[in-house]
Amino acid sequence: MVYTMLSVDDFSSMECTSSMTRMDYLLAVCEVFMLKSMYGGLMNQQHHHHQEEKPILDFVVSRRKRSMSKTRPRKVTEKFICNNNGCEKSIIKKAVENRVILENRELDIEFKNLIKCNGGSLESVKLVIEKTLFKTDVKPEEGRFSIPQKQMSNSFLEPEEDAHLSTRNEGKMCEMKVMLIEPSRRISEINLRKWFMNKDNGKVSLSYVLVTYWNEVVRRNNLECDTKVQLWAFRKGVDLCFALVKLQH
Repeated sequence: MVYTMLSVDDFSSMECTSSMTRMDYLLAVCEVFMLKSMYGGLMNQQHHHHQEEKPILDFVVSRRKRSMSKTRPRKVTEKFICNNNGCEKSIIKKAVENRVILENRELDIEFKNLIKCNGGSLESVKLVIEKTLFKTDVKPEEGRFSIPQKQMSNSFLEPEEDAHLSTRNEGKMCEMKVMLIEPSRRISEINLRKWFMNKDNGKVSLSYVLVTYWNEVVRRNNLECDTKVQLWAFRKGVDLCFALVKLQH
């Protein structure tokens, strides 16, 4: 069994950006591994023939989310063991398939047309979150749709908007009134607010929430617990707007 050891030098020509995901890192590692196996395998085969099996990669990879570039990345150690009998091909195939699935999350054409007809910019469209509704998202007593920051796919606020939501007016957190395209394609308005929740461990979690008119949206669109939805953000001029898509009942 032949193994190819990768080192940091093998990635010296690779350009890394803050927008790279773990899947991007995996694809890059697999590509470098295959190239090194093709050109260096014959030379290293005899040298490594009697050595024990070793991981081909053991280095620190930063875990970063596209929407959380300001969050301090946590460090984890990724280990992969492959041979030259096709294992690396199966890893690359699976990685590519997974990335295609992620990249194919695209807004429905009907919603795109509604955005365009209402003066919105299709170039500004971005997925905010895909989630399954919890009981707290549909209970009238709660009256809110939560968008946990750690689960967001993309950031959607301008710095001045985020700063505004961080301020208080007469003791209450400030809100933003935004346009919402509902799953039923109805155009309505809803309020966006920041929501801080204290945890048992003493830490504070941050969520954005849609409030004030949310109960009406739930009722009009028959939203229930366990319904899977996507929330998309877009801009109408400089104004923030949302589109809520129901993926399943």
